[in-house]
Amino acid sequence: MHLYKNFFRLLKQNRSGIIIYGCIFVIMLVLLCVIAGSSGSSEGEFKETYDISYIDNDDSVLSRGLIAYLSQSNNVQDYRDKSESAILDLIFFGISEYHMTIDKGFGDRINKGEEAKLRYNTSFDMSSTAFGIDTMVNNYIGMYRDYRLMGYDENAAADAAAALLSNETTINVLSKKADPAGSGNELVVFQMNQFFCYLALGFLALGVGHTIIANNDENVGRRIEASCVSRKSVSLTNTLGLITAGIFIWFIFIIINIVFGHDTAILHDYWWLILINSFVTMLTGCSIASLLTSFNISSNSLSMITNIVSLSMCFACGVFVPQWLIGENVLKLARFMPFYWSVYANNMTYPPSGVAFDQHRLILCLGVQALFAVVIALAAAFVKSSRLGKV
Repeated sequence: MHLYKNFFRLLKQNRSGIIIYGCIFVIMLVLLCVIAGSSGSSEGEFKETYDISYIDNDDSVLSRGLIAYLSQSNNVQDYRDKSESAILDLIFFGISEYHMTIDKGFGDRINKGEEAKLRYNTSFDMSSTAFGIDTMVNNYIGMYRDYRLMGYDENAAADAAAALLSNETTINVLSKKADPAGSGNELVVFQMNQFFCYLALGFLALGVGHTIIANNDENVGRRIEASCVSRKSVSLTNTLGLITAGIFIWFIFIIINIVFGHDTAILHDYWWLILINSFVTMLTGCSIASLLTSFNISSNSLSMITNIVSLSMCFACGVFVPQWLIGENVLKLARFMPFYWSVYANNMTYPPSGVAFDQHRLILCLGVQALFAVVIALAAAFVKSSRLGKV
């Protein structure tokens, strides 16, 4: 029992890792709340303002109508009095995001049904900016052409096209009745559970791992050999202390889940899934931390290795980036990592993730994680035994 108490005394002295990941967790929660608050409205408008410049050599009804239409929601400037080199400089430095030149006869060719294109320059080629402005220009010209085919004169076609395209797009989310289980912040809870893999491994490997390395110190080992305490007892104490710390972290995490998600559909419908999945994930984190600390490495080396292992697995498995955005070849590799199955199981709790709840797939996810935990724990035990000269 005294070894167990001494473990937590050492943990208190080596608490820098826990403090660091505690701060990371708090910052993550604040950012998630800010993001969720900015996107939590039930009504939204799609609007983007661009800095557009032009030279109108045509001065037709169509060209004037196009410029007037673009001026409704963008900053539009006439660069007729500027030289070509000055215009290129303004484009290069982003003062004008999109510069278009309307050649003489452009409106006549459109009226005759001929193909006609605007010349433009942009420093954001192949970007969303160029695509967005191109879309506005092509939509206006297309609408103008359609109204002309319907018999409208030039002025009426230009006005009708601008009026039709100027309608704002608004999204309204309607529900049949108020649902208390779905009124909370789903995104915060989902992302918090998604990041648990990274946070749990960081807390256990760095926060608790430094304590295990301190217990495995060569000088400490010599003192142990001179006493009645065996190395095996110390190893067992390290394992029990690691698991105890893991359970404590898991318990705190569940409390935070309840605080932030007590009124969410995720926690209302899938609380049991989050409970089991996070617990198995915590056990896997304990196994990985045990394996990393079973080698004869220093505290600095542990920090470096932990960051490499945790960040690489998190990026490949979908902790930081949604799995549907990750390439199939990367996901094939990620299936051989425990975090992939934890993330996949968590995706079942959030419909926008694109993964539907499937009981058989869930059992597979939990089973694979548990298998990883057992295999990695056995590997850690083998390495520890080898270091003690018993293999």
